[in-house]
Amino acid sequence: MSPTVCLDASAMVTWVIQEPGWKTVDRLLTDQAIDVVLPGPAITETINKAREKGNRATPREILEAFQGYGAYVEHPDDDDLVRAAELLEASVEHPGPRGETLSLGDALILAVTERLACPILSRDRYWELLVADEQTTADVHQY
Repeated sequence: MSPTVCLDASAMVTWVIQEPGWKTVDRLLTDQAIDVVLPGPAITETINKAREKGNRATPREILEAFQGYGAYVEHPDDDDLVRAAELLEASVEHPGPRGETLSLGDALILAVTERLACPILSRDRYWELLVADEQTTADVHQY
């Protein structure tokens, strides 16, 4: 069985528009020994952010670019929806130093990642605080 890695929207956007750090994501996508999972809500956020930042690909082309490398989409299930609500509440109770809390999309991404029990690549520093406060079991890796 191949190791599995999830990508959050920040990692995916980095790759789509080739921001600093995009090669780290590219190495994961091109390593045939690694299964790359895209939590469903991360696709929506990626498309939105990439196009905000000037990417001219269609939303479908952005999704298909990832799928062309063998990445697959994992949609939230009913338990993930409930867990995301719990994570939203936990983030309000444990805000970051600048008042950061989770967005709905981030809570859903974390819930999917917790269920899959696979590491997730992210640039979101607030997620590390939630891990440190034991509010999520997600295995968050910064790059």
